[in-house]
Order: sequence, then structure tokens, then C-alpha cells
Amino acid sequence: MPTVSNLNFASGETVANLVTVPLSSSGMVSIYNHAGSTNVVVDVEGFYTSAPLVNSRGLYNSLSPVRALGTLASGTAIGPNTSQAVTVTGTATAVPANATAVVVNATAALGTKTSFLTVYPAGVTMPTASNVNFVTDQVVANRVTVGVGTYGRIEVYNHTGTVKVDIDVDGYYTGTGGTGSAFVPITPVRLTDTRVPTNGTPSAANTSEKFNLSTAVSGIPTTAAAVATNVTVVPSGTPGYLTVYPSSDSTVPVASDVNWAAHGSQAVPNFTVADTGGTGSVEIYNSHGATINLLIDAFGYFERQLPTSTTASESPTSVTYGHESASVFSVTVATHYGEPVPNGDTATATVGSVTCKVVLKSDKGTCTIANTALAVGSYPVSAAYGGDANLSGSSGASLSQLTVSKDATSTTVSESPTSVIYGNETASVFSVAVTTHYGETAPDGETVTVTVGSVTCKVVLKSGKETCTITSTALAVGSYPVSATYVGDANLSGSNGTSVSKLTVNRDATSTTVSESPTSVTYGHESASVFSVTAATHYGEAVPNAETVTVHVGSASCTVALTGGKGTCTIADSALAVGSYPVSATYGGDANLSGSSGSGSSKLTV
Repeated sequence: MPTVSNLNFASGETVANLVTVPLSSSGMVSIYNHAGSTNVVVDVEGFYTSAPLVNSRGLYNSLSPVRALGTLASGTAIGPNTSQAVTVTGTATAVPANATAVVVNATAALGTKTSFLTVYPAGVTMPTASNVNFVTDQVVANRVTVGVGTYGRIEVYNHTGTVKVDIDVDGYYTGTGGTGSAFVPITPVRLTDTRVPTNGTPSAANTSEKFNLSTAVSGIPTTAAAVATNVTVVPSGTPGYLTVYPSSDSTVPVASDVNWAAHGSQAVPNFTVADTGGTGSVEIYNSHGATINLLIDAFGYFERQLPTSTTASESPTSVTYGHESASVFSVTVATHYGEPVPNGDTATATVGSVTCKVVLKSDKGTCTIANTALAVGSYPVSAAYGGDANLSGSSGASLSQLTVSKDATSTTVSESPTSVIYGNETASVFSVAVTTHYGETAPDGETVTVTVGSVTCKVVLKSGKETCTITSTALAVGSYPVSATYVGDANLSGSNGTSVSKLTVNRDATSTTVSESPTSVTYGHESASVFSVTAATHYGEAVPNAETVTVHVGSASCTVALTGGKGTCTIADSALAVGSYPVSATYGGDANLSGSSGSGSSKLTV
């Protein structure tokens, strides 16, 4: 059993207090009575789940106390067997309309009869329970956690007599999608006992004193939004009250937490959800009367729970391998409630197996991944928030993707000239151009292979273009398709391209003619006939010098050695019998020249 107390009472007295306590594994709590015997009534007001709900329902938000009913001087009178509706939501209290429950302090004062108060949600049947028990003229308070009813109201019921009531709102629990803190129970522990003194000194009248709740004994973090405590006053003079409020408040709010009578009364406790404002400390104001001692026992604390949504987007969404140096990823981390994440927290962007670290500022940041770190493919882009451990749901994946492409290319080739004469042109020059589908130039120094038939030449590119030469004598007579293959950057896809152009290699056709002089001879009177021969190509080109033509006259012949495509030879007329003979000429030169035989139409008469 811990060294704490929840209720302090005198003989024959009826007194109540709110208690928040962890359950055993079998769902039980133990109640210890120090002396004498007493009857005990236990009313269950609610429970905490072991983990925050996924829809963020039921998270707690502490407030600096706000008075919703009554005045500190006299309160609001409630008659016998009467319920008073109290609006607890709205701008006056800062409680949102979708709050599921509120934590209030209910104070009863100047009752005309022994009675009790029951606080319950508006619009439901009043339960069989009590929250504040009091006798005539007594001032007594108790903390109440109560569901918010219709129209944002709660009901306060007085059993008998009349009594003045103050209702102070200390905080609320969220509806779906809210923001707030989850309750973390601890083994009850005493933090302060000013009688010793431990962690504080006695509080003088009309003064505020700061008390640290985040101690080594409690294990409560300084970041806790609020602490569930029992504050007990040990009076030593005139009646008074305490107000517990955040240290960040510059003035004492109009509210009370513990009320006590004159010197000699019992110690008076009240359960208090102390708003620490994330400092680990609270201010406690002793209203008036005399110096008092305080006991503060802690039962748990509320820890900020801020589910986050983490998104990542990439720019650009598609990159071409090797042509952009890097891809920049923009990452945004946002809470479900729109609250900022701390500057300097980090998120990790993941693309495939590659990650980069984003340092957040105002919830956003960027990081860069070189696209050369990624193979060609399509990758989902995700981001995980790795910052504040108190933020739940800190991983989120975007639906965006990054596509890393090879740069598709189109390779074209053209030849100049398109037709060559075998042996009469020394070479054909082929012009090659390589262009990408995106209009980008292939890297300088990359190569293209030009193929004409079985013959190839290598083009070394500069600004995506260059030429190479194939000699015409390397090709047999014929017609050849001309193609080009890009064999450069392996990261460029579609790197083969074939042109539809052709190269034609021809033989040179010739025409051979012969004429005789004289055309008629008398046997034995002319010693010879001289024959003039001309050989010419169809294209007007000269046949090679020293090529030969044979002249035929009957059964006699002579050979003509050509110079500049022409020449003469002589046949003795005595070599021919009397008669008339056709004269013809046959070209017997370059085998690569087509149409190389030709006959003249002249005649010789003997």
C-alpha cells in the first residue's frame, strides 16, 4: 500500500472524493481504512483504455480553471429536489461542442440541510450516485468527471434544503478526431508534505507557491500536460480555499479546488487534475485565512498524444537515368490536428532501397537522392516521421511514385552519294545522326556502327552526329540497305535504329564503235586498210588507257590499244579475198564494266 490518502473524515462525517486508480489484473482496487470502522460507497464515473483510441476519441485537454456556474462569493442557490442545468461548452469555457466529457470542480456552500449533489449529463435519467456530500453551512468541494449532455450541458441536482453551488471547468475529453493527452497511470506516490517539509514549504495566506510535480520519485515527465493529484489541506486558522493553476498564468483564475473550515477541522482533500502547461509544475494559491500545510499525492499523468500524417512528394516525378543529376524529394509531416511538429525533428524519405534524411522546419523539408543511385524502374515514395516519440501514428506513405527511365533513342543514317560506279569513285561517305526521344543529345564520344552489306564503319559522335567512310571497292556490284546501330551509353534504351536508305554499286556500261578508211580497196593496189575505233561509257566517262578493242574484218582481225578511249589498227587488204566484208569491234577491257561488247555497222569491199 502506498503512502497516500484519498479521503479524510471525522467521526460521523459523510465525505466524498474523486479517485483515479490503476486496476489489478482482475479488475479490482483495494480500499484501506486507517482507524475505526466506516461504511463506503463507490460510484464508477468512467475508465481509461490501455491505449488511445485510433479515432483520437477520449483524449484529455486540461484548461486553466473557468467558472461556469456561481460566483466565488456566494455561488448559485439550488433548491430541494431540483436540478440546475449548466452549459459547459462554448467560447466562455473553451470546451468544443464535440467534447465527450468534462472535468469540473463542484463546490457546495451554505446548505440549509444535510444533503448531497449529483452531477450528470443533461438529457439522461439521473443516476443513483452522489458527488458532493455536505452538512448545514459546510463548504465542501469534489472533482467530478461527467459526460457532456444535450446542448453542451450538465445537470447539478440537490437532494434537500437549499445550497449554493459553484461549478469550475478544469478540462475536457475529446470526441472523434480531437487532440489531447492520454492518461498514464502510476503507482500512487506522495510528492509533497510541507509538514516535514518535503518538496515544498507551508503556504502563507494570500500567496501563491510553485510546486514541482515532475520529480525523480514520481517519474512524471516535464512534458506532461497535466497530473492527476490529490491535494490535501491541513488547516491551521480561518476558513479558506486553494486554487491550483498553471504556472504560465499571470493571474490567479476565479476558481477553487479545496475548501476548508476553521482551525481544528480535519484535513480536507480534493482530487485535482493539475494543468502543468508542459512545465512539470503548478502554482497553488492560498486564498486567505492562515498559513497551511499541504500534501500532494500523484496517481498518474496525461501525456500528449498527437497522431501524425506524413506525406512525401517527388520532383520531378520521372527522371532519365544519367541525364538529371538528382531528384529532390519534398516531405511534409503534419499532425492530424494541425499542430506543428518541433523544428529540427527528422523524417526519412524512402525511394526503393535508397533513403534520405529530411530535417523539418515548420513541418516541412526536402532531401535529394541522386537518380544514378536507382536502377531503371518505378518506385513508391514513402516518408516516415522519426521525431517526437510522444507523437503517435508517426509513419505515413504517400501514393506518389518515381519513375527512373532509360533515355530512348532514335538512330538515323544517310549516305552520300546514293549510287556509286565500281572503281570510278574512291569512296562513299555516310552521314550518321543519333537523337534521343526527349530531344537530348547523346554524350560526346559515344559510338554508332554503320553497316552497308557486310561492311561496317564506326562513327564517334560529337554533339550527337558524325560521319564515317566506306570505300566503294569494298562492295561488290549490287544494292545495299544502310543501317546504323547506337552502341553508346548502356543506360539509353531503344538504342538501335535502321534507316530505309540504300546504296547502289553499278558496273559502267560501254558503247564500242569502229569505222574503216578507205571503205573500198582494190586487191593488190592498196597495201592496207586503216580502221579507226572509239570506245565510250554510257555515262561519258573514259575507259582506262591501254584497254584493248579487237577489230574484225571477215576472218582477219587487228588489235586497237586505246588512248583516251580511241585508237587505230591496220589490216592488209591482200589478207582478204575479193568480196564485201562487215566490219565489227569488240571491247575486251575492264571486266567490271557492263555492256562491254559493241559492233560497228560499216563494211569493207575488196
